[in-house]
Amino acid sequence: MALGDIQDGYPGLAKFMGPHFDSGMGLFKRFADLNARNLLYMQAELVNLELELNVLTHDDHTSRDPTRETYEKSVWNMAHSPDSAQWKKVLEIRQKVKDYNDALLQQSQLCKLNKANDYDVGILLHWLLHAEGGNGFLEGFEARPWKKGERRDLISICSRARTDKFTRWAERKAYPWLYAKVLKRWKKPINGQEKVGIAHLNDNWFVRLARVMTVILSTLLPSIAVLGLYYVRSLPAHLGAVVGFSAMFSLALEVFTNSRPIEVFTATAAFAAVQVVFVGSTGQNSCECFVSQT
Repeated sequence: MALGDIQDGYPGLAKFMGPHFDSGMGLFKRFADLNARNLLYMQAELVNLELELNVLTHDDHTSRDPTRETYEKSVWNMAHSPDSAQWKKVLEIRQKVKDYNDALLQQSQLCKLNKANDYDVGILLHWLLHAEGGNGFLEGFEARPWKKGERRDLISICSRARTDKFTRWAERKAYPWLYAKVLKRWKKPINGQEKVGIAHLNDNWFVRLARVMTVILSTLLPSIAVLGLYYVRSLPAHLGAVVGFSAMFSLALEVFTNSRPIEVFTATAAFAAVQVVFVGSTGQNSCECFVSQT
């Protein structure tokens, strides 16, 4: 067997995860508590170093030494003094601050990564426990990242494309169910994982279908609102219809788009305003027709 053909243990897990990072398999433990503790320790260390530097600065200022008294005004003098304790402390702090800032920025980048979703975690656990996959090789503490109580700390380093809630639901629930119950013949097992039962779902046309449904809904909802308001005559019914259609519109934006709350609010307000204008115009026309008939 070639060195690169080992399929057991961590090498086998890496072979399964690596080619599918972009499909949600790049799941790793963030070590949030450990990173937070590290930042707190670095912060405490810097607080103490800052105090030590302030003490050294005060000592040089009050030393009555002509050279040391110039340190606060001349970095050149301080840096070129062979016995400047203050400068040595500055250099020590400089590296500590750099390490601290780097750690903060790393955590900032980690916070931007998405948490692992249950669907992807389920696939990975299936491989880990399957006899033809990982065969339960993880034991003891090394299995902790995948335990139920620890999975909240898992992140995805290369998440699936961010889509609307409806498409995500279809991708994680509807598509797998259809492939398992109806479309079995179109399932394509992942190379090397045929015995594990993990297949690649070609969901491109499902995604297109979801987008077509979104476009159709975006056309139908305003049209239905106009028709409904046209056939409603009483003012209370008009107002109730405006509230109902506006609620449906905002719900559709939340489910079928990636709109932010402020965008949903703005679009819904505009949609409601259009309905009010339409109600006003139809109400005025109805009154004119009534007067002409009398």
